[in-house]
Amino acid sequence: MKILNLNEIIIVVALFSFCSCIKSEDPIPPIDENDTTTELYYYSKRDGVNNIYKSDLQGNETNIISDEGHHDWWVRLSPDKSKMLWYKSPLDVPANKEYNNYKEAELWMANSNGSNARKMIDLKDYNWLAQGVADWSPDGTELVMAVIDETGHWHIYITNSDGTNPTKISRRNSLYADPSWSPDGKKIVYSAFPEGYVGINFFKLEIHTMNRDGSNEVQLTNDEWRDHDPYWSPDGKEIAFESQWNLLHCLIGKWAIRKYNFDTQQTTNLLKDNNANGLPRWTKDSEKIFFGRTECGVYGKLMQVNRDGSDMRTVLSSSSFPYYDCDVKE
Repeated sequence: MKILNLNEIIIVVALFSFCSCIKSEDPIPPIDENDTTTELYYYSKRDGVNNIYKSDLQGNETNIISDEGHHDWWVRLSPDKSKMLWYKSPLDVPANKEYNNYKEAELWMANSNGSNARKMIDLKDYNWLAQGVADWSPDGTELVMAVIDETGHWHIYITNSDGTNPTKISRRNSLYADPSWSPDGKKIVYSAFPEGYVGINFFKLEIHTMNRDGSNEVQLTNDEWRDHDPYWSPDGKEIAFESQWNLLHCLIGKWAIRKYNFDTQQTTNLLKDNNANGLPRWTKDSEKIFFGRTECGVYGKLMQVNRDGSDMRTVLSSSSFPYYDCDVKE
């Protein structure tokens, strides 16, 4: 997890850094090798640079985007898996700005094999101060993203799929972060301070939904945990998200993956342990979730767990380099 400074406020994504504290307690079994069709798209830091890769679940890896002059991060596949989005930012930055560098981010698009790469949104195109966390609408015709615009606040914008015609949909000056879509494309789920809250206590961030035009804001969570990166299950029944419940453990805190269920209107823990777990990504049948995980003293890895929290398994890990964030192709 990463926090921007107070002038930038924050968007948090589950991109966990290496820290040399204590080792993880229990071994986790590897992924089931019977799945030969699923691929993960992610970024990984090799030789000082973050580039984009894909891999099957057996670890057969292909470098998709290789740019030794920039960091490349936050890869998101289009619904038909033919294209991908990601952000590109400069190399010459402090370690905590190698990714999540929203103030210098450029939004790029390419075919999912890395061909035909082109810049979609430069900050100067719309006089934005920062941008991040773009994601596709379910029909692939639009993008939703978080932006610091001329108000100086993080807002939610929707654009055409090519980054044109940006429209602000958030209606109050607060902190809007981590937007993504409902399966039918009619709603946006996101993290934000509750209406009426004034302050910068990030543990006040809660999961909300609103209509795609910004109307009908509904606050789903209400507790003292810091909530981020919500993703709707494809069957529409639940929203999975990450929550920080401990601030300082191993320098990045302890982060749980939780779920909000629309039938029960309750929030429950999917995975809560002494590690940093985050950015859940559902499989298309809504039965499994891929996510990023950092254990103290171990490089970031990619994991899989069943919808009910059972049978957690390691998908991709290395003793030499980290794996960050992922999107799923099935």
